[in-house]
Amino acid sequence: MPLLRIVSLLLFLLASPVALAAAKIAPWMMADWENPAPHLADAGINPKDVADSIGPRLMLFSHAPRDISIPGTKGARRFSGARFVSAVAKVDLPAATLRRRLQDFASYKSLFPMLTQSEVMALDARKVVARYRVEIPLPALATVTVDFRIRHNIETDGSVSALLLDGRAESLIAMLGGMTDELADQPVLSRWEALPIDARRSVLVFTYWDRIELKSFFARKLMEAYPELRVVGPYMVAAGAAEAVHRNFVSPQQVNQDIVPPGVTSLAGARYFMNELSRNGAVVFLEPEMVLAPTLKTTPLRYSSVATRLRTSPAAARKQATQYAQLPTVIKEIKSVDVQDRGQQVDLGLDVSAGLMMLRFSLDLDVRNTWVSPDRLEFRRTRGNLAQLRGASEWHALGDDTLMLTSAAHELGEDAPLLLRLAHRIVDSVPYGDTLGGMAAQLVIMERMRPWIEAHANVSEAP
Repeated sequence: MPLLRIVSLLLFLLASPVALAAAKIAPWMMADWENPAPHLADAGINPKDVADSIGPRLMLFSHAPRDISIPGTKGARRFSGARFVSAVAKVDLPAATLRRRLQDFASYKSLFPMLTQSEVMALDARKVVARYRVEIPLPALATVTVDFRIRHNIETDGSVSALLLDGRAESLIAMLGGMTDELADQPVLSRWEALPIDARRSVLVFTYWDRIELKSFFARKLMEAYPELRVVGPYMVAAGAAEAVHRNFVSPQQVNQDIVPPGVTSLAGARYFMNELSRNGAVVFLEPEMVLAPTLKTTPLRYSSVATRLRTSPAAARKQATQYAQLPTVIKEIKSVDVQDRGQQVDLGLDVSAGLMMLRFSLDLDVRNTWVSPDRLEFRRTRGNLAQLRGASEWHALGDDTLMLTSAAHELGEDAPLLLRLAHRIVDSVPYGDTLGGMAAQLVIMERMRPWIEAHANVSEAP
């Protein structure tokens, strides 16, 4: 989904610190305030335990909802049921060193992709106002520029708070009927943490929340077409921001064979976190960045895995999730499905059309689904406009519920539709952007599938 790649990139950039030309510092911008964003400890998570459990992966999860208050131009703004999303990763850097990097706001442009300016405008002890600029080149269209200011607090525990103050997002032309948005009083809040594991390693945590209401014509149409982005967006922001820092302080994993799509077995160390944290929303894992061993010619796919709690039994969830002929009623981008069911193997011919307004594309895709065990279904592309698509779904008992774990990865290739390839050129500027786009698509699909599975599975199980 190229649109989701662009969207996830824009959301990530809107959460990264960015530049307003010569705007004044209003008194409220430097006033005392307390960041209501949760710490990792608020979720009952010990840094060493999570580092041992996730290994080289990045993990994302949603916190329990909370009521918060944040400052604004007209005084305090209150929001109920705020759901923060945290990204957690282990880095090969002492916590004190990592904290210094996160507190060096003028150097943020060396950490975050497409961040072209970063500077401190005002400093008062541990209070900082910084301004930044992001420039997003859109092939054959325009450059989107995002200028904004962030209020940072350097907390006594070493964490770094961030509150969006104001800004402006616009293209160099009035693309698609309007790509300009004022960012003043848009509620965006985050916290960085650097927590020690030992003398040489630490856990990086980025926690994020927003309730952005962009007003431009394109933004409104986008949210109308993809309302799931209100839930998915914070996951994409948290993943993009944390991975930007994380990848600077870890070594890629060397591999010498093709990588099997992850499942509960390979993620066994993190099963406790999947079980507990899935009460509040999806739990996501990004596999580490990889480099080739001499024996391999093609870099293995980099998977993202989404763990979702379903309020039904594994048998009912599995049965409903594999009602392939009904997929177009749940996933609107799938226009038709041809099903060839041979028992252990099921071949699907998918006609896909997606996009927004003039940004649309179509592709044909043949996918083979193979039951490798009663609880694990693996799938892979056999023909079509994508070079590779591979993954697996599993269903496991979780008390009276089901833990559904879906892992997937893709490679675009040269036969993909033009719009997909143009979108890929955009995310090429973000080394891990393709992985984030795939994760966005998985999360959107699961946001649609979860209520559908629960509703129909529970009806079929009713006496």
